[in-house]
Amino acid sequence: MKRGWLAVCMIALSLLIAGAEYLYVTSAADTYVSMLEEADGKMAQNDIYGAESAAKRLQTRFGKQSGMFNIFMYHSEVGDIANDIAMLVRYAQTGCTEEFLATSARAKRELLSVKYSKQLKWDNVL
Repeated sequence: MKRGWLAVCMIALSLLIAGAEYLYVTSAADTYVSMLEEADGKMAQNDIYGAESAAKRLQTRFGKQSGMFNIFMYHSEVGDIANDIAMLVRYAQTGCTEEFLATSARAKRELLSVKYSKQLKWDNVL
């Protein structure tokens, strides 16, 4: 009987950890995407300083939370997103609007890909 309870506890713990991972990754991805959209809007309005400050805030926040992302995701994905965010800051400093928007779109696509890969769907389970 003790083995049965131990198995139930282990399954419950696994489900709890998986749920926490899902909530953390999806909410963080949504936050980052909204921050990217804010920076895109400022860059599209030719507010170079505003776009640069928004990109720096995003870079700082992602840098602080990238350790947790490395636990839940492949390190290469986290590195690609971090590189794109760093390039956003550089493109904002130089005023390259087209490159900024293209890099931002790529970062959004990567973040949304990470978010959708965490959804409980049959394709993701296999």
